[in-house]
Amino acid sequence: MAEEKTVDIELPNGKLMMARVQQLDGASPRGPQDVGFDRLLSLEAVGEALEGVGAVIVASLERIKPSKAVVEFGLELGVKGGSLVSVFVDSGSKASLKVTLEWESGAGNVGNQTTAG
Repeated sequence: MAEEKTVDIELPNGKLMMARVQQLDGASPRGPQDVGFDRLLSLEAVGEALEGVGAVIVASLERIKPSKAVVEFGLELGVKGGSLVSVFVDSGSKASLKVTLEWESGAGNVGNQTTAG
């Protein structure tokens, strides 16, 4: 089972928050290693992951042109290589963040999205 700890995370505005994360790097047969739990982690990688997911979904919606689309998923937070990462999970499961992206035709550009979490 992955090691789980509460860590400090720096937000883009410089404020700090705490989050429970799992160590995602495999156990090292060479003994103890620095896994990033003792340093300040940045939430920016999680935001970049959300932007990437949104871009893929928008590209698909532009091709299929539905009148309305809602995409919901969950993200767990983890530490890999000393950096904070996001892991997709079922939105109904225990997620650190629940994300809902919603688009509606006629409401402007398909790229307009609403994120809640």
